[in-house]
Amino acid sequence: MAKVKQQIRITALYCRLSRDDEFSGDSVSIQTQKAMLSQYAREQGFSNCEFFVDARYSGTNYNRPDFQRMLGFVEDGKVAIVCVKDLSRLGRDYLQTGYYTEVIFPEHDTRFIAINDNVDTAKGDNEFAPFKNIINEWYAKDCSRKVRSAFRTKALNGEYTGGYPAYGYRKDSEDRHHLIPDEHAPIVQRMFQMALEGETCFHIAKALETEQIPTPRAFLMDAYGKYRANERVKHPYAWGKTTVRQILSNPIYLGHLVSQRYQTKSFKDKRIVPRPEDEWITVENTHEPLVDQSTFDTVQERIKIKQPATWENSNNIFRGLLICGGCNTRMVFSARKGRKSKGHFCCNKHRRYGGTECSNHYITLEQITELLLGDICTHASLASADKDKYAEYLMHLSEREWNGERASYQKEADGCQRRMSELDAILKKLYEDRVFGIISDERYLAMSADFEAESKKVKDRYSELHSLLGTFTKQSHDVKKFAELVEKYTNITDVTEELLHTLVDKIVVHEKK
Repeated sequence: MAKVKQQIRITALYCRLSRDDEFSGDSVSIQTQKAMLSQYAREQGFSNCEFFVDARYSGTNYNRPDFQRMLGFVEDGKVAIVCVKDLSRLGRDYLQTGYYTEVIFPEHDTRFIAINDNVDTAKGDNEFAPFKNIINEWYAKDCSRKVRSAFRTKALNGEYTGGYPAYGYRKDSEDRHHLIPDEHAPIVQRMFQMALEGETCFHIAKALETEQIPTPRAFLMDAYGKYRANERVKHPYAWGKTTVRQILSNPIYLGHLVSQRYQTKSFKDKRIVPRPEDEWITVENTHEPLVDQSTFDTVQERIKIKQPATWENSNNIFRGLLICGGCNTRMVFSARKGRKSKGHFCCNKHRRYGGTECSNHYITLEQITELLLGDICTHASLASADKDKYAEYLMHLSEREWNGERASYQKEADGCQRRMSELDAILKKLYEDRVFGIISDERYLAMSADFEAESKKVKDRYSELHSLLGTFTKQSHDVKKFAELVEKYTNITDVTEELLHTLVDKIVVHEKK
C-alpha cells in the first residue's frame, strides 16, 4: 500500500527566480533550473513530476503563488518529493527555510532534496544545511543593504527614485531620474491658485469633479494599468479633499525632491513605515517648479485651517485668522442678515460657556476690515520708503518678542554639544576598560546604562533647542521676505481673502479698554 501511495504522490520540482537573479546570467535562469531538475529526476527514477515556478519573487518572501500551491499539496499529502536546485531557491530566511525542511516536510512524509547543496533528507540530516541557510539569508540582507544604499545615494544626488512621478510631472525620456512638467501641470497650478484665493480643499475637489478631470489614481490606471482592482477608479472623476490636500502640501511642486520618507520594516518584512522627519533627504532645485515659495507657504497656512464644506458664511474672509486675546482660542463668526453690519466675531468660549470662561471680545466684520486695511497700508508705505530700514525695524520687534531667550538657548545648546562629546568619550573609555579587563562586565553594564540614559536626555534637549533656534533663524528670513511682499500693496483699497492669507498669520483681538 505504501508503494502504491508513493507512486500516486507527485515529485514537486520547484524553481524560483528573483529580480536580482535576472542579472546573474543563465546559471540561475528558470530554463536552467528546469533542465537540471528534469535531468536529476530522470537519473533518480522519479516519476509523476510536476513543475512549480515563481519568477521575479524575492527569497525572503514566502507568499509566492506557486510555492503556496506546492505547500498546499504537501499539507494534503500529495507530494512525495520536493526537489530544488539549491537551498536558496526555496528561500533566504534561515528560520523559515529550516521550518519547512525540518518540520513541515518531515511531518507530511515529504522527502526534500537540494541538488547543489548535497541535501537529501532520505540520507539523514545534513549538518551543513543550517549554515547554508544562514549564508543565504546573509546574502539577501546584504543585497537589501546595497539596494537601500544605492537609493540613498540617488536621493542625495537629487535623482527621482519613485516608481511613478507626482501628479503634474512625468519622467524625462532622456533621463528617467529627472522630472519635467506634463499635461497636468496647469491643473496643479490652478489648484494652488484656487487655494490662494480662499477655496477649500473640498470645493477644489468638487470643481475638478464637475469638470470631469481624471483623478491621479485614474490617470495611473489609464497610463500604466495600475490600481485596476481598486474600487475608487470605477469613478475616475471622484476627486476627494484628501487628494487635493496631499497635492497642495507636496514640496515637489517647488522644484525640490524630498526622499526617504518611508521605508520597509526590514529586508524580511516588506510593510511600509514612515521614517522620522530628520532622516528625510531634501535636495532643492532638482526640476522645474510649478509654484513659487510664497504661494506654497501661503497655501500651507490656508489648508491648515479646518473649514466647513458648505458656502455658509461666505462673507467671512477671515476664517481661522482671528484669535481671542483672552483665552487664545479661535473666534467664531456670526452672519447678520438685514442689518447694517454683515456680521461680527466673538470668543467661542464665551459664546459656549458664558462669562465664566472668557469675555465676549466682540468686534464687527467692518471694524476688523478697516483696522487691517489701515495697518497693511502703513506697513506697505514703510517698506516702500526704505525696505532695509523697515526690515531692521521688524527684526527688532521679533527679537523683543524673544525677550533675550535666543542667547540663553544658544548658550544651553553649546553646553549640550560639549556634554555629548564628553559622554561619547566616557562611553568609549568604559568599553576599552571592559575589553582590557579593568572593569567587570556587570560594572560596565551598570555604568554604561546610566551614561547612555544621560546621553539620550542631552540629545533630546539639544534637538529641542536646535528647533527653537531654527525658528528664530526662520523668523529672520521671513522678515526679509515679508518686507519684499508687503511693498507691493502700497495702493490697496480693499481687503481680499488672497491678500489676507498672503500677509497675515493671525489677528489677536483683545478686550475693549
